[in-house]
Amino acid sequence: MTESIHGREIVALLAAQSQGMKEAELLNLIGKQFPQDLFHTCKIKGMDKAQILANMMTKGRIVEKNSVLVAETSCGCKNK
Repeated sequence: MTESIHGREIVALLAAQSQGMKEAELLNLIGKQFPQDLFHTCKIKGMDKAQILANMMTKGRIVEKNSVLVAETSCGCKNK
């Protein structure tokens, strides 16, 4: 069985990029880092990389600033 990756891992991956990333670059990096392409949050299971990125953006965990995506690490899941 393939292991699902929590969305906080995507936020951490982006947070490690000091200058942020363009969306396509981040999706490419996610694909390289997590080739199984199976993600979840505390409430939603079974997302692919585009869905988890959209979810993290909707939640404000990843935001767009000056045309690049950056991680908002000050907010997040209460069930860590």
